[in-house]
Amino acid sequence: MRILLVNPSDSGYYYRLGAFYPPLGLAYLGAVLRREGHSVRIVDMNVDDFNYKAGAFSDYDVVGISSDTVRIQLACDIALEAKKEGKKVIMGGPHPTFDFERLLKKGIADYVILGEGEEALPKLLKSLSEGNPYPEIDGVAYKKGEKIEVRPPKFVKNLDDLPFPDRDLLPLEKYKVKFDGKRATSLVTSRGCPFNCEFCSASQFMGLLWRKRSVANVLDEIEILYKKYGYRSLIFFDDNFTLDPKRVIEISEGMLKRDVKISWWAFSRADEVLGHEDMLEAMSKSGCRMLFIGFESASDEVLKEYNKKLKSEIAFEVIKLLKKFRIDVFASFILGAQRETKDMIWKTVKFAKKLAKIGASIVQFSILTPYPGTRLFAKLRNILYTRDPEKFDGTHLVFKHPNLSREEMENLFKKAYFYIYTSPKFLFKRGLPFFFRLISNKPRRKLYNEECLRYGV
Repeated sequence: MRILLVNPSDSGYYYRLGAFYPPLGLAYLGAVLRREGHSVRIVDMNVDDFNYKAGAFSDYDVVGISSDTVRIQLACDIALEAKKEGKKVIMGGPHPTFDFERLLKKGIADYVILGEGEEALPKLLKSLSEGNPYPEIDGVAYKKGEKIEVRPPKFVKNLDDLPFPDRDLLPLEKYKVKFDGKRATSLVTSRGCPFNCEFCSASQFMGLLWRKRSVANVLDEIEILYKKYGYRSLIFFDDNFTLDPKRVIEISEGMLKRDVKISWWAFSRADEVLGHEDMLEAMSKSGCRMLFIGFESASDEVLKEYNKKLKSEIAFEVIKLLKKFRIDVFASFILGAQRETKDMIWKTVKFAKKLAKIGASIVQFSILTPYPGTRLFAKLRNILYTRDPEKFDGTHLVFKHPNLSREEMENLFKKAYFYIYTSPKFLFKRGLPFFFRLISNKPRRKLYNEECLRYGV
């Protein structure tokens, strides 16, 4: 079959900073589908010109669209245009996974893949090619008559069974991200997260069970990225790269043995850094230059509300320890917990500035946002100010806060960035343009088909 996979354009935090990467989820699907004999094209609207309203789907049998919440309206517009041309539409990604019933009932999608798609999608395509539109496949939902048929997803048990993402399906030269002054790209070495933080959907979308690729498998992909594609910087997009310190050491030492000379950064947790100096030393020697760590708040009460299972006081020890090994910190904070007052939020902002003074080279703030699929969304869905999905970008308050109005919260958010990034350290290092891009709420390019039903959350 002829398959088109579409990644709708983004306008969130990282896109505004120019930090957008190849859509690895679609590249994994592309690799699996090509292995099954299908013809596949990937369109990433972040870098590709794609007019989805001008007969764009005539060459394909099936259109697959991946989306998170902030991009769901554009994803729906694309889906409806594809359906006008008589194409089967399959949607997936974090938002469709947790909102499949409405997508199917409104006729926006014919099928929704829940969670990971590498096993479910090929089975669905095989069934469609055989003339069976109503297959019983784990992780697939569809409408049959007036009833929604759905089977819960099963996660890939052995990640080594998956082929590497097919990056040849993507225009790699159009991704301009650099890290440590060198051209960078991303990879994923594990899936799932056991921590189940209240505001995060990762534990639901990828499961609570942390699954890891073998060290050899990871090193083989790193070597391909280094030798075939010429990358000299890598970003490990695992939700939690450092969960297994022994494995991190083996990967780090393996890079050195294979003479892979790169700079890299990854996502971690504060409590996984402490007590593992052997891991940090190996990471530093192999080129680790930064860790992204969600400190979230200066208040232990708020951390408890978020289910972070951390104490705020360890942040300073973490920064000092990482500085010892010449590893920078990308420190992330979430403002607007339900129990927070203006004074509590400002305490976190001052806390962040103290961390910046002792070593955090990037500080990020976001406003607490109840994304579909999170326990937070289930708690707050009845007190949402808005159901406009584009507002679910971490820069808007979308629920009725008990202590703060929307205007107060969003002004605090901007003041927090101003307080951090107008300090001499950051003005010299990053400058005001960086600050203004961070707080910009510039709306997405209006590519939508105005005839399409506005979707909402």
